Amino acid sequence: MVQEKQSILIVDDNKDFADVFCDILKSYDYKAECCYGGHQAIEKSKNSDFDVMFVDIRMPEIDGIRTMKEIKKIKPETTFIMMTGYSVDEMVHEALKENASEIVYKPFEIDKILSLLGNTQ
Repeated sequence: MVQEKQSILIVDDNKDFADVFCDILKSYDYKAECCYGGHQAIEKSKNSDFDVMFVDIRMPEIDGIRTMKEIKKIKPETTFIMMTGYSVDEMVHEALKENASEIVYKPFEIDKILSLLGNTQ
């Protein structure tokens, strides 16, 4: 029996990055959606189940760590992989303290992402 691919939400305020990342995951048959901020991700979480969320750490209005904390209250079983394009050691440590599964640094290789997704099933 073929195992169903995970449902993934990409949360990033960089719309172009989020859209391209989403399209790449879809090309590998993942059920991927994207949104462009923490508040939108929290709202989506109320009505949808995502196995994995890729969340940008630095976003305006509500950062990725706060977004993760809020979504964990709604969907504690969600796996979080935090993304950053910056050297934000303090935020990286906080994300790991809040049980983010992984931190990936942009730009990243899609092979690394696919490997991480293989390990989250």
